[in-house]
Amino acid sequence: MNASPKFAREFQTIIGLEVHVQLKTQTKLFCRCETRFGAEPNTQVCPVCLGLPGALPVMIQRAIELAIRTGLALNCSIPPMTKWDRKQYFYPDLPKGYQISQFD
Repeated sequence: MNASPKFAREFQTIIGLEVHVQLKTQTKLFCRCETRFGAEPNTQVCPVCLGLPGALPVMIQRAIELAIRTGLALNCSIPPMTKWDRKQYFYPDLPKGYQISQFD
């Protein structure tokens, strides 16, 4: 189906991408637990990454710095503020029962 010229002038196509990267940090994104490859199961955990009540996540500064540097290197615009939300999803491999996601 062809769009009429009027339709083409009224709308602009915007395509968003969700990109997953692994930043070279020594800790997880929202806590100070190590991320050593090959470590014994359940040894690199704390109340924050387990999602225990009262344990609030705080983003690691080094991850923020690396993400901004990557964005600037790719000629992206960096917003002055971003917002993160806890989303309630069920994942068989996510015992804490939620995912922390960037919203705005």
